[in-house]
Amino acid sequence: MNYQTVFCSSVVPEKERLDAWDATVKEGLALEMVHTDPRPFFCRVEELSLGPVTVYQTRITAHTSCRTPQLIKSHDFDGFCLHINQNGRSETLRQRDRTVVDSLGATGYTYGQPFSVSLLPTGDDYHQSINLIIPRTALTKKVPNAERRIAQCHKNLGVLSLLTGYLELLKHNPLTADDFSVRELIGQHVIDLITLLLGANSDTEYEAHQGGLRSARLAALKKYLEENHHRPNLSVPAAAKAMKISERYLQDLMAETGESFTETICRLRLEQAQQMLGNPKYRHLRISEIAFNAGFSDISYFCRLFRRRFGDSPSGYRIMEASSGISNRAGAK
Repeated sequence: MNYQTVFCSSVVPEKERLDAWDATVKEGLALEMVHTDPRPFFCRVEELSLGPVTVYQTRITAHTSCRTPQLIKSHDFDGFCLHINQNGRSETLRQRDRTVVDSLGATGYTYGQPFSVSLLPTGDDYHQSINLIIPRTALTKKVPNAERRIAQCHKNLGVLSLLTGYLELLKHNPLTADDFSVRELIGQHVIDLITLLLGANSDTEYEAHQGGLRSARLAALKKYLEENHHRPNLSVPAAAKAMKISERYLQDLMAETGESFTETICRLRLEQAQQMLGNPKYRHLRISEIAFNAGFSDISYFCRLFRRRFGDSPSGYRIMEASSGISNRAGAK
């Protein structure tokens, strides 16, 4: 089974795109689709298989998808879909209930009951959303009244941002198809975050905080440090404030990585400096400039750390990399 697959309508002849996607949706998600956009049909869907959860990240032109009584009879899946609206508007109809979500927000539905979902892009853009397909028992054991809760409009931006950010990190750092146990664990973390979004009792909320929420925050913290390690004034208080968590909680998260905050920052800065020293693009920069760009303010301290980690001085490493590049080019000739 593939961990990640992509469907893009652009690879299909234009006259066949809508029919191809309609057939795919009917076969896979058991929905009927009506294209309502004056523009030619376009769709790009990235599918992630995360244990019990299947994730569809979608960019698409305006349309309406329907789950009819006939499709319910022919397709007996009665699980849930949490629809996260990212760009544009979504309108969901369930019998007499109507839920409208603008910008970032979420709602959902059960496949065991008829519904229709209309996705409306903003301006010339495509509609963007994330759709999480969850088996009924996987969610109802944590949220007993999931059918009622999921149909509401959810605007908890803190949990939604963590959930979408967590999924975005997975997309850019994909697992292999063989990482079955890891995908199962990540799928449970996603369900934990959905549980927090929908609301849960005190016991399941505690479990969700210890599982999915903690993992998502750790992933977000790692990403923040990778993107900001070069800032000379980066500190535990500054990072905790940016992440909107306490300093103690940040230190607890760092302890799970096996590195302290200071060790992580030093490692990231040294790795950036190493990459710059070995890249001909930065050969015009002095070593002190590279150190400053990586976030170091003390050159002698940087040189000591660099030698300790890589076994050579920054200047010696640069010379060795330059000579290696020349030898490789000569060999290629």
